Amino acid sequence: MNKHLTLIAAALATVSSIAAAAPQISAQSIIVNPAPSTDVSVKVWVDRDTSGTRVPNYRIGDRIRIYTSTDRDAYVYLFNVNPDGSIDQILPNHLQSGGNFVKANTVKAFPSARDQFVFNVAGPYGTNKVLALASTRPLNLQDISSFQGGQSFAQVKQDNQQEFAQALSIVVNPVPQNSWITDVAYYNVAR
Repeated sequence: MNKHLTLIAAALATVSSIAAAAPQISAQSIIVNPAPSTDVSVKVWVDRDTSGTRVPNYRIGDRIRIYTSTDRDAYVYLFNVNPDGSIDQILPNHLQSGGNFVKANTVKAFPSARDQFVFNVAGPYGTNKVLALASTRPLNLQDISSFQGGQSFAQVKQDNQQEFAQALSIVVNPVPQNSWITDVAYYNVAR
């Protein structure tokens, strides 16, 4: 594990200004953030909660659209952490028009209105997390995910949130700490 990153529990994420001086990883929340002096910010939300602060309900089969914005031109990577701990890579994918580049101060929808696919909510029931990671430089995700046999969506290699958080910390390690940031939105798959 990178000595510049600190693995902390979700309950300790807001504690200690000393810990805030270095990048932080919370395996439970999958929040990976550099020191507070980042040059880029990102916001992620789902279509039923434009504030990104609530946990809206969806039923299996409902359509969902994910939105993101950044304050600088950035490459955005989206992952969905399911209630059972499994992780799906939403972006980049082979179907999204325009790829994962987001222009500064714009809102980008996934999927966009011109894309030829939709996202339908699937099980399991419970709270999902959408992790958005924005970087001013493209990232190499080969240690996290791969496209198998012409699949449109990459398959995440890690089986749980802790392994994913560790792999993600390795991916962002070579990137200057002030050029990447994350945000998380939540939604619930209700019965």
